[in-house]
Amino acid sequence: MFAQERRLEILKILMDKTKVKVKELSLTFDVSEVIIRKDLKLLEEEGKLERTHGGAILKKEVPTDISLNHRKVVNLGGKKKITNKLYKIIEEGEIIFLDSSSTNLMLAEKLAKSPKKITVVTNMLDIMKCLDGVEKIELIGIGGTYHSLLGTFLGGLALDSVRKINTQKLFLGGAGIDLQKGNMSIFDSNEVTLKKAMIQMTSKVYFICEKDKFYSYGIYNFGTIDDLDAVVVDEKPEKQFEEKLKENGVKII
Repeated sequence: MFAQERRLEILKILMDKTKVKVKELSLTFDVSEVIIRKDLKLLEEEGKLERTHGGAILKKEVPTDISLNHRKVVNLGGKKKITNKLYKIIEEGEIIFLDSSSTNLMLAEKLAKSPKKITVVTNMLDIMKCLDGVEKIELIGIGGTYHSLLGTFLGGLALDSVRKINTQKLFLGGAGIDLQKGNMSIFDSNEVTLKKAMIQMTSKVYFICEKDKFYSYGIYNFGTIDDLDAVVVDEKPEKQFEEKLKENGVKII
């Protein structure tokens, strides 16, 4: 098992138990306690957990890396690659849903300058601002309770709106994808119900998957890989991930 895989497994255990012990992890993974301590230190630096005497506990605060302002400036090269792929997927006249995602915001900026005539549905404020006044795009904004950290509208009003709109393609964001359990997840519980509704109301689901999302995941599950038609990546995933997706009939774009 690679170190990165082991740290992911440590996080999974932590999600289930909320706390872990160095000694127990050492026995579980058959590595020294020194290595486990290094793993916990790295995970703490990433904001995933808090180290304690002899172990670690699940981090209580909302991770800062879910904030829109943070996501806008991370892995810009990867986001651009995915944006170009998403753009090619969109066909003239389609109704697409752009989920709250920094990559989708980049896509919206590209669509605002393109000749494609489409309908865009979104609950992300920055995407609404970006497409406001663009004549060739019919914009349907999903309102509700505004969450400034995420830059998006959520809650009951948003949910009611999403359930009334059929879309042909959904470009879906998330914290990560756990291919062993087959789950997609996020950090904020407020998004769960809305994302599930988005999936139910569309014909095809494309999961936006930067390379690190194969090695990370959030706290709350909102869907499974059975919900997906494709994952859109910035880099080709490792063979084990590629095989798992193909086994489940999910395309890699």
